[in-house]
Amino acid sequence: MPDTPSMTVAEAMGSIPEVIGERLGAREFARCFSDAGLQSDFHIQTGNYVPEVALDRFLHSAARRAGDDFLGASLAQSVSVQDYGVWGDYVLEAPTLLSAMARASSIIHLHADNDTLKLRRRPKSVRFEYGFAERGGKGYRQIAMAALGPLTSIPRYFLGQSWKPQKIGIDLEARGAVRRLEREFDCAVRAHDSVVSIEIPNSELLTANPTTAPRRTTREDVVRACSGGPPKGIVPIMEQLLLQRVGIEDTGLESLAEAINVSKRTLQRRLDREGIDFRSLSLSVRMRRAQELLAGTELDVSDIATHLEYSTPGHFARAFRQSFDVAPSQYRSNVANPD
Repeated sequence: MPDTPSMTVAEAMGSIPEVIGERLGAREFARCFSDAGLQSDFHIQTGNYVPEVALDRFLHSAARRAGDDFLGASLAQSVSVQDYGVWGDYVLEAPTLLSAMARASSIIHLHADNDTLKLRRRPKSVRFEYGFAERGGKGYRQIAMAALGPLTSIPRYFLGQSWKPQKIGIDLEARGAVRRLEREFDCAVRAHDSVVSIEIPNSELLTANPTTAPRRTTREDVVRACSGGPPKGIVPIMEQLLLQRVGIEDTGLESLAEAINVSKRTLQRRLDREGIDFRSLSLSVRMRRAQELLAGTELDVSDIATHLEYSTPGHFARAFRQSFDVAPSQYRSNVANPD
């Protein structure tokens, strides 16, 4: 098992949370997030990355609470790379369908660090193949079916919404899933495959981009928007998860370990190997967030202390001074009035 979890950009869920929320209602929807160890607004935080195991648990919980073992097939119709921000813009601004799929394959590592997206040429067609890094989870059945949404959204952008694949490949065994997907996509479905895939005839590959608007999104724009890609190493991953949760969710070691599907002891051991203990890491993240709030908001120091989970403003001020040799109020004044 790798030392670091596979991470994916939060926008990978696209409109799925909204669709599930409408179907389940607010209370059950919130429980899906709780089951996954995610904060409820994670999907709208641009540039944030979350563990893929959390998305797996989220969709597994949603399917169970909805009583729908084919939830992913329904969700496929709601997901498009157009929901992926700059990442999707770069893909859909390509001059042809073939180049759009090639672009997506070339930047998949900025979307999810261990997922794969490949083009396989065949005599009369191309297979566009997606491999999910955490495919062994309980929610993978839903993820596999839902993944057909982004895959098919690219050719549909170029060829029209009525377009359908020549064939779909799915790495699931249940015949029920095959029948459901055949109805959803109106094409043949091949089960027991090694990846999720769609097959596109060669005759359609050079279809020109239907949009005549200027194309300005570059690969470098994607790199910037995605913060260079998922965080590398256990310490940067923990820093990002702590920043997402501080003041909102449980930021304890046990909770963070659960979020990446390891034991508390395993996570501590991995941090020890990097020469840092969790308490120091948590303090560093809180102080970083304190600097951001002092410089970028008008919140009272007492409100910032509460947000950062300090019992009193005095305890917060003492920790801040120990970290930066300046009081929080003076730090704010220095930022507002630099020399």
